[in-house]
Amino acid sequence: MKLIKLMLFLMCWVFFTGAVLAQEELKLLPDDPLYQAKRQTETAKLNASIDPLEKATLHTGHARERLAEAQAMVSKGKHEFVGDLVRDYETSINGAMNEINRAQAQGRDVSKALSAVERSTTKHTEVLSNLLGKVPEEARPAIQRAIEVSQRGRNTALDRLERIQRGEIPAGKPEGIERPERPERPERMEKPGRPAIPGGIDTPGGFGVPGGGRPGGGPPGGKGR
Repeated sequence: MKLIKLMLFLMCWVFFTGAVLAQEELKLLPDDPLYQAKRQTETAKLNASIDPLEKATLHTGHARERLAEAQAMVSKGKHEFVGDLVRDYETSINGAMNEINRAQAQGRDVSKALSAVERSTTKHTEVLSNLLGKVPEEARPAIQRAIEVSQRGRNTALDRLERIQRGEIPAGKPEGIERPERPERPERMEKPGRPAIPGGIDTPGGFGVPGGGRPGGGPPGGKGR
């Protein structure tokens, strides 16, 4: 009985500790010494996933996180971090769309993923537009470019969704994206035959002398008379 109670206590402790660490990870900002560990964890999760739709969801979440971090840095007056954060945001949005394209090329239904990108980028554009007036002049070009990336992602996702709903394109395959063809298996090569031995030349053991004799013309195994 005591063993069972101990096991339950340990399970609850592990669960609670994991939840606390997850919450702390979300609060880590670029000026925190442990921030790079947070980013490495994100990259590890991406690399561990083999499902393009799951990777698209992760990319979209990372984009949202980069904007939240940019907002926090602006609030703290640390504008030097904003440029890198919005560039990472662009990378995440482009990554999400690339993974959606991969999934659709595989014949997967990507309607939900496109809807998620459309909703997210609509909010992202609002956040970025608000940031534009709060940062120094030198940081504005990066934010303006991120706004363009966000709007392009939204427009692409919305246009494809509408075309899917109208039946103009299938939900599982966009125009211009073909499934990769399996490479043809090479024809089986025949093993080369053993070269023919020219007439008059014995196999090894006869020293390669015509007639199988010894050099000088003597009979094999003995001296000439």
